[in-house]
Amino acid sequence: MSNSEEHPSSASHPVIVSRPDHNISRKDIDPDALKVLYRLHHHGHIAYLVGGGVRDLLLGRKPKDFDISTSAHPTQIRKLFSNCRLIGRRFRLAHIYFRGGKIIEVSTFRTISEFNTEDGPIRSDNTFGTPEEDASRRDFTVNALFYNIADFSIIDYLDGLNDLKAGIIRCIGDPIIRFREDPIRMLRAVRFASLLGFSLDAASAAGISTLRNEIWDGAVPRILEEIVRMMDRGNSGAALSLLHQIGLVESILPEINSHIRKAGLNEYLDILSRLDQYGRDGTILKPWLTIAVLVYPLYHSGITGLHRPDHLKSAREVLSPIAERIQIPRKIRDTIRQSLAAQHRFFALGDRRYSRQAILRKSYFLDALSLFEMIAGGTQEGRNLISSWKEIGKGVPDRAPRPKRRRKRRRGPSPNQPSIPR
Repeated sequence: MSNSEEHPSSASHPVIVSRPDHNISRKDIDPDALKVLYRLHHHGHIAYLVGGGVRDLLLGRKPKDFDISTSAHPTQIRKLFSNCRLIGRRFRLAHIYFRGGKIIEVSTFRTISEFNTEDGPIRSDNTFGTPEEDASRRDFTVNALFYNIADFSIIDYLDGLNDLKAGIIRCIGDPIIRFREDPIRMLRAVRFASLLGFSLDAASAAGISTLRNEIWDGAVPRILEEIVRMMDRGNSGAALSLLHQIGLVESILPEINSHIRKAGLNEYLDILSRLDQYGRDGTILKPWLTIAVLVYPLYHSGITGLHRPDHLKSAREVLSPIAERIQIPRKIRDTIRQSLAAQHRFFALGDRRYSRQAILRKSYFLDALSLFEMIAGGTQEGRNLISSWKEIGKGVPDRAPRPKRRRKRRRGPSPNQPSIPR
């Protein structure tokens, strides 16, 4: 991949890479995304493929999403697509729906709103702008690259191509300002770096270390979402190492940070290596499992040496402060707690004190066995136990919780029927 121009990109002089000089082919772009791009273009609007889709295509990776930015305003987009729905208040987006539940997300070029300040979160983000302004308001340079459907070129306003070649995640603008606009960007920086095998530039890493305790100024549900996303893509070990290195583990998960300080990272990296193998093999990991893997070393440390530990109580005590802090939904908490408390039964295969049938009858048996694979799969003895339990558990259905019965409403007397006195 070579650049058509020699000078570094800037808002006024972008680097434009013509089609012969880059590797993105339309055959690698989702066909429904192409339909959206072409329709916008044919109706006189600028239409670019943007963000992670362009980044991943340039790296030879298969994108998970194909997002589009355009000069068309949301109401204009809705007029062009009957399968379009507008969502969002702070950030108005168009979702265009296709078969199979696929959604192509389309946003209008934006600039930083006049209502925002430099020392706090973004409060309004619906001020429309130019492509240059839209690139400048994005988070990292490698996510600010555009693919132009009009001539199939790559447009780079912020030197993202050079950072992509160098393997660097770099904030656009002052990292302190950008992280204060949206504190969750600190976690996104770690997620992209670990996912791509990149490093953080010095300024971005220093900004995160400085502002790490301000992560709680962001939306707490997004903190949990980002943790799960960075742990289920086959790179969880790298993600945890980087989170610990820049201090975010201490800010978000202080209990786990304390355990790492005492016991080191190796125990975590060993378990996470098996979680990563599942992710790389294309296995869709359930959110509860990624959190359970993080909590297990802490739980195991707490019960080690106890004569007759109350496993369920210990699991609850370890999980509760973490679950409250990052707002883990109750259903996921229950699965994690039950699966942690069941692990000693898997290790005790052949121990007459524990009935095999008792654990097989539990609705969470298969979930707990999934966690056991992560924990015990590092030794031959553990792998033998896993094989034995899989053989024993053949035919056990993956039982989903039964839906709650809806209570029948007690109807009052009909107009023509007198009420019956009690």
